[in-house]
Amino acid sequence: MMKNIISIICLLLSMCFVACNDDDSEEKGPQLAFSELIYTLDAEEPLNVEIRVSEPVPANTSVKFNIRGAAVQGEEYELSANEFVIPAGESTASITVTPKNNFEDGKTIKLELYPVDGYVLGEYNFTLIEVLTKGQLICSFQEENYVLPGEVEIRMDAKDANTGKYFSASTDTKVPFIVGEHSTAIENVHYEFVDNPDKMFVIPAKKSYGTIKIRFLKWEEGKTTLFLLVPDGNDRILPGDVDQTEIYIKGMTTPDRLEGKWVFKELTSMDYVKNNAWYGGEEIANMPENNLPTDMLEFVNGGTQLKVHATGDMAKYFRDADVTFLKEQLVYLYEFGGIGRPPQVTVSMMNLSQANVNFSGVNEKLRSVQVGFRLLEDNETLEVTVFDYEPTDFLYNTYKDLAAWSGEGEFPMEMHMIRYHFTKVK
Repeated sequence: MMKNIISIICLLLSMCFVACNDDDSEEKGPQLAFSELIYTLDAEEPLNVEIRVSEPVPANTSVKFNIRGAAVQGEEYELSANEFVIPAGESTASITVTPKNNFEDGKTIKLELYPVDGYVLGEYNFTLIEVLTKGQLICSFQEENYVLPGEVEIRMDAKDANTGKYFSASTDTKVPFIVGEHSTAIENVHYEFVDNPDKMFVIPAKKSYGTIKIRFLKWEEGKTTLFLLVPDGNDRILPGDVDQTEIYIKGMTTPDRLEGKWVFKELTSMDYVKNNAWYGGEEIANMPENNLPTDMLEFVNGGTQLKVHATGDMAKYFRDADVTFLKEQLVYLYEFGGIGRPPQVTVSMMNLSQANVNFSGVNEKLRSVQVGFRLLEDNETLEVTVFDYEPTDFLYNTYKDLAAWSGEGEFPMEMHMIRYHFTKVK
């Protein structure tokens, strides 16, 4: 429809130009006109509209224009200025047209130049701007719930409201989000949005979703929830099925959060390790599964020192040690795998200055080790994952085979981890 209208206008203009050509030729002075007869305002990107004169102007020259057309200024588009200003010594000037809530199809903008003393209006004394429309988007968070350890990525999906198909644009598209009033965590105190001061998801060109990152800053009792919402009442954005997501600000498991006493509760990985041992018999006969409810790990001096109070099998590995935070790392909970990929969680890798990596009451090889620590959601359960060990009393042939294939910096026993749960002593 729009293309047909513009074609007819062009034909009429060409007829007018021929008819008026003789009259125009009698006028004297530099020619002033738009650089193009027809422009297209993209749905998302600003447009520069240019005028030009046939020779440089001797002084700064203001050129005013009239605005017509069905598109509404201030609602569907904005103009950067209400006049063109050609600088002295130059022959061109431009203004910027920025699309806004341009949702209705078939809208145009017509700009008409007013006469300027000393200049003759050329053939393109007006220009037509076709306004391309933004399609409404149905936006949903990918998940209803997220957990924020040290950093988390949140995803928002977008669909075309007219077709129901996943959205895809030729340019990047910004989708706003808002922080829910029921959030207990405070921005820039307990968390921060990474490089996102305007609170926008950016959907890259040719994509159907955008992501943002949130970084943990501080853990505080009672300040652990953050709600993000798809805005309601936005002309462009419509809330989808998951119009709100809740983020639990768990925070990193840092040494200071470990301070105190933790008593043994259970081994969660033993059945998995036994069932997946490469060799049977004696390899799994002496597994370190005999631990006592009185076995305890105690963290002191802000969690930077570990004191071991244990007589069960865990005492074959753990030693009093200095504790240093290294990094966050994703690990698999292989024991909860079932069918398909096992769940993945973020643990804090800590360096213990010493442990008996032989995991033995007979053989001892002391060195620094890396151990995974994770506070569960109740903050009363501590998960400790041991995969940096060189067993001599159990899984010894499994370890030898895996060690022969492992590269530098890898943990041969990573898939044969010993995973403990401890309960905080109040």
